[in-house]
Amino acid sequence: MESQVWSMSLESFRDATIKHATPGCGAVAAVTATNGLALILKGLRISESKHPDAKRAALIEEGEALLKRLSGHADEDIQAFEAYQDALKQVHDDNDKQAGLNEATQRINRVPLAMAETCCETLKVAVSSLALTDTNLKSDAVAGGLLLHAGLSAVLLTVDANLSGIEDEERHAQMSQSRHTLQEEADQKIDWLKQERASL
Repeated sequence: MESQVWSMSLESFRDATIKHATPGCGAVAAVTATNGLALILKGLRISESKHPDAKRAALIEEGEALLKRLSGHADEDIQAFEAYQDALKQVHDDNDKQAGLNEATQRINRVPLAMAETCCETLKVAVSSLALTDTNLKSDAVAGGLLLHAGLSAVLLTVDANLSGIEDEERHAQMSQSRHTLQEEADQKIDWLKQERASL
């Protein structure tokens, strides 16, 4: 199935973000993070073309797999929100549709956390890439890491918004803990990248 997001032009995506409910924060965050990883992979690929290295090749392969996951999160975010909106309408028209709304609500809670987890995992690639990227391309790797961190931080704002609507105390606590753990891990990685940037 063709991607709803990645088949759009940059101009169309921008304008849709301005004018419509979707794409929203999650999809924009996913696109931002995906482009960050693209910068990292560019540096690795160019470096690999000049002097092949098994470790770098493995990192490129890992990064390309993560690129597919990050790209998919943009569409998943839109689909989850649209399904939630549809479920809300159905409940308004028919109270027997509550189960569908509950499932849709769980989905819009899962999707941004899953996206943040992928961003955090991808930041490990950003960190590893510096030692394997040619000096003149290291700025791309650092910039890519900054975009990944921005995407993660942005999508976690969606998690914060969703938390306010979760009444189950145990589920609320689990999501809150996951959210803070992901932010802390990402902050540690971006702090390291920023320190490395200073030495470029």
